[in-house]
Amino acid sequence: MKLKHLFALIAIALPISSCGDPIPPEPKEYNIMVESSEYYRIYNAPNKERAGFTVYFDVEVTSPFYELDKVYMNDEEVKLGSLGYSFIMPESDVHLKATLIDIDEYDDPDDHLSFANSVNGKIISLTEEELASGFPYTQKIPLVFDGISSGNYITSIEATLLSKNQEVIPDDAISFVTSKASVSTVIIGGYLSIDLRKVNIGETMLYVHLDPNNASLGTLIKKFTVISPDEPLYETMKVSFSFENRTDYLDEEIFFNISDTLDGELLSFYLSETNDYELSFDYRIGHTYRVSCAVNLSEPVAHQVALSLNEWIGTNIGGVENSLLESDRSGLYILTLETSNIEVPFIIND
Repeated sequence: MKLKHLFALIAIALPISSCGDPIPPEPKEYNIMVESSEYYRIYNAPNKERAGFTVYFDVEVTSPFYELDKVYMNDEEVKLGSLGYSFIMPESDVHLKATLIDIDEYDDPDDHLSFANSVNGKIISLTEEELASGFPYTQKIPLVFDGISSGNYITSIEATLLSKNQEVIPDDAISFVTSKASVSTVIIGGYLSIDLRKVNIGETMLYVHLDPNNASLGTLIKKFTVISPDEPLYETMKVSFSFENRTDYLDEEIFFNISDTLDGELLSFYLSETNDYELSFDYRIGHTYRVSCAVNLSEPVAHQVALSLNEWIGTNIGGVENSLLESDRSGLYILTLETSNIEVPFIIND
């Protein structure tokens, strides 16, 4: 009799459905672990879920130097659907992670931002003496606002500047400096300024995004190498200039300016400082130069004199034609040389 009562008590303890069948236990919950990274984040995923239920989550790449490759639940790839990433929770704990792909150099030809042609991806580090001096040495990396003029009326630009390798160039070593139209607040260009006191030899990628108030510019990604101060920053070739003075002015009164239009470097000299009317010049290959000539008298303003060129022949390399273009101002030339071992003869006339 006691056994019958015990059996009845056990039977009453079991849950019974309306049909008389036992109710199955709730599915067990399992843990969902998310891999953390400084370059991407996985979010909207619950910490736990029951086996057999659908888990939804999202993935976002947080660094402009990478793009998303694949997303995994344990070792199984998870595909992106209309509601984000999802999988069916298995009867085990799961681990979510993602893999990334490095982004190569980026310059959209359809936007309005690019690096100047002079930018060769090299940044020269300081010597020990220069570092010890404490002087704020910088290197300019010129930018070009393609198709942007003062008519776009850009007066402010928000710049996002990032470096992939903080050991080589930290973010705080990069700044953006605007160039404005003459006697105006309108921005028509600019350049990156690299604080050379903070850089170290090595490679990095730089990310540049410019967001102006009144136009669309663009985004750039480019690899830069910080090199030793003993390494050459530019590939150069020797160009010989020869001169002939057909004016009544003295050689001591005639001076030349040869300026690099890409980075602003200027070479100035008087005709009397040449060696028998010849001058050897380290021409930076691929750069464009403005050549001007004037007479410096005792008067406060220098007088322009006519500057002409004889015929000259150089050995062409790379299939690029040499060009000497006269501007609308008398005696002013734009000089682009793509040759080696050449001589450019100038004649100065009244």
